[in-house]
Parts: sequence; C-alpha cells; structure tokens
Amino acid sequence: METTKTAKITRTTFVSEWMSPQGSQVYYHSIELDNGDLGQIGSKEKMPEKLNPGHELTYTIEATSRGNKIKAVTENKGFKPGGRPTVDPRAQFIGFANAHAKDLVVAGKIDIKELNGATESMFKNMLKLYNSIQ
Repeated sequence: METTKTAKITRTTFVSEWMSPQGSQVYYHSIELDNGDLGQIGSKEKMPEKLNPGHELTYTIEATSRGNKIKAVTENKGFKPGGRPTVDPRAQFIGFANAHAKDLVVAGKIDIKELNGATESMFKNMLKLYNSIQ
C-alpha cells in the first residue's frame, strides 16, 4: 500500500505535454517538496495554481525507471464509485425479453405478429425466477 505524504512545494518546472489517445491533454511538471522529495506530476492544466511554490500537496510517490512519479491525493467529498443510478432489474427484463423475442423473429422462428406474446412470456419467466431468489 502506498504511503500518503503531505509537504509544501518549493519549486515547480514545466517539463512537457502529452496528448492521450482519448484526446485529453496532460501537462507534466517537475516538482520539489520541502521534505526533500522530487518527482514528476501530471496535470490537466499547464500551470495550475495548486502546483505553485508554497502550496501544500498531499500525494503518493512511486519510484519508476524514469524517475519518481508523484500523484496528488484528493478528498473524496461524498463521491460514491459507480456513478450510475440503480436500475430496477424488472425494467431491464423488459428490454432483454424484447431483444430475445426480436432475435426469434429475425431467425424466422416466430412470426412478427407473435413478438409481443413472446416478449410477455419471456418477461414473466424472468420475473418468476427473479422473485424466487428474493
């Protein structure tokens, strides 16, 4: 497990910029801290205020073949991982059942007129199984 440290920045020097495959720009800075740690840190801004000398930085540091890699640690501030709202599984069953019934129509196993009946039948079976494990 990485150790989290806190120190004041004594020197910041812009080093380079890099474009990620996703198209976001990352700017790398060499920083020195008042506890003697040295390394490079990436930022989305070319000269962010938080990397100015005198600012306190909470970070982790990792030794790599290209020097020390410093990562800023930020507070979670109530964020919960996952980011998506919970969806009622029964709502998903409708989509699954309809998609499977449509596949049967495309494969020529049932006629298009039977689509709604097949969807309803599959949905009821899924719901029955879901309720049996609740």
